[in-house]
Amino acid sequence: MSSPENEGSEDQGWTRKEDLMKEDLESVMYKGRYLRGDVINMSINERFLKKPCKQLHNMFYVNTFWFTKANELVVRYDRTNHAKEAMIKITRLWKSICPKIRDEDMQRSLPTWIFVPIHGNNHWSLAIIQIHNDVTMLAYLDSFQGTHDQEAIFHVLRTVLCLIMPIDPDLVQTGIMDVEQQQDGHSCGKHVLQMLVGAAKKESKGMDRCFREEGLRYIATLDQVRSFDVVFGMYLSGKLSGPPM
Repeated sequence: MSSPENEGSEDQGWTRKEDLMKEDLESVMYKGRYLRGDVINMSINERFLKKPCKQLHNMFYVNTFWFTKANELVVRYDRTNHAKEAMIKITRLWKSICPKIRDEDMQRSLPTWIFVPIHGNNHWSLAIIQIHNDVTMLAYLDSFQGTHDQEAIFHVLRTVLCLIMPIDPDLVQTGIMDVEQQQDGHSCGKHVLQMLVGAAKKESKGMDRCFREEGLRYIATLDQVRSFDVVFGMYLSGKLSGPPM
């Protein structure tokens, strides 16, 4: 089985449908394959960025390379002999999102959400950052719990946020969201895409309440995840106008 490798640029450039390589298509069409990073990036671009819905104006997305780079820089920052250089690069990395997040986005009554797909150990998971007034919250969603170290993920995101904003690290709240667990060893990427869709739908119904009280459950059944390959194939062949999300 192939792994969900991240091929391509580390910046916030987004993969287009026509940029997909043979290996990307095979990761969708063949059973037992992990989704590659460019497939996830293209899906986010097509579903959320090219035709954004009005209710999603306070939602922002980073590509699959962002967390990997953030993790590398935080490791360097934690080593005091590289702290200054790493801090400069962390600030630059944040600005790859920041131009899209205006001051009024941070100050409005609605919370700002940032969605961070995470890759490691042949597995995909998802982190969500919520910034709302003086409250900062981090959520972790994983369809195969235990593969990723959620505390290490929280440490990376908390460090980045506290370096670029006046945030007390002890006041950053964290939580593990309750999501349906995958029944195989390879559908994690499809689950992450469905989590993103579920989060968008939840937001229009009051995602803030779900985040704080219910635990965010993504709106997807296992049947929807299983049918992903077929529907995505129709999209790539031009039979559908949008990706299966």
